[in-house]
Amino acid sequence: MSGAERLSRRRWRFAGCVFDEANWTLVVDGRRVYAEAKPLELLRELLLKAGDVVTKEELLHNIWPQVHVVEASLPTAVGKLRKALGDDGHEIIETVSGVGYRIPVEVELNGGSPMQVASGPALDSSAQLSGHAIAAAKPAPAFPRLMILAAGLAVGLAALAVAFSPTEHADAAKTKVTYSQQDAANALRGLDIGKIETMLAAGWDPNAMFDKDGTNAMSYLLNMCEWDPSHDQRKMMLLGRTLLEGGYDVQNRNFWGDTAYSIAKAKRYCGPDHPITKMLKAVCYNGLGAPGDRCLASYELTPAQRKAQGLPPA
Repeated sequence: MSGAERLSRRRWRFAGCVFDEANWTLVVDGRRVYAEAKPLELLRELLLKAGDVVTKEELLHNIWPQVHVVEASLPTAVGKLRKALGDDGHEIIETVSGVGYRIPVEVELNGGSPMQVASGPALDSSAQLSGHAIAAAKPAPAFPRLMILAAGLAVGLAALAVAFSPTEHADAAKTKVTYSQQDAANALRGLDIGKIETMLAAGWDPNAMFDKDGTNAMSYLLNMCEWDPSHDQRKMMLLGRTLLEGGYDVQNRNFWGDTAYSIAKAKRYCGPDHPITKMLKAVCYNGLGAPGDRCLASYELTPAQRKAQGLPPA
């Protein structure tokens, strides 16, 4: 069996969660949860070095290889992963200010013994190691451990120096910028991807409602197909993808039961051939753990589907 085949069969257990690489699934407290590809890739990178800090540069390089992405993409992926894990207190995914992220909890690989955290051997993603081989690794002698602890202390002090540098102090002293739904509406109408990225990085929620009818950012954006038929379709699709990467939930329904996909594919709006419709369809139906028919409007579901999703009868 090749190293790649062995690595693809890893199953990680940590803090009541199970991440199965073979099936690319995440189970939290016994319940399978949906998570997008990038947050799961992030989880894998952190699990590969459980207990150690993985720098932002490493994560950006490994998760988005040969692709230029905005810096906000990483915290966005971290936010989605924490949401999937139910990690509201940041106890599973720990932020090391100015450096990167780490998983500080005990991690068990392939049902073997717990992996050593902090002082244990790092897992090389190219090595042909099974979970039992990692579990059987001998503990380091006392003197090297002291050296490791000293090195860790040095790294920690360096991280603190970065975190509390004059620049960081100046940034922390600034008043946190908040954005209104009117700001969002202006950016969406202008197909201003950069502004939306800035808003997402500042904590703006793309699922927040714009009005009493339950219009959210994606459904507001889809109105562009009706407002301006000559709009830039590719740019609109990229803005829609930015909303998805920022945490937009494709299962959202408005007061009338419409979802983003049901609005997009309607001929009155974008139609089935528009790039944003094709993207939403792919998100809904492609890949393991995709929400599938939960992306359909409530009035498009059969009685059985409505009951399975906890919706009242039509």
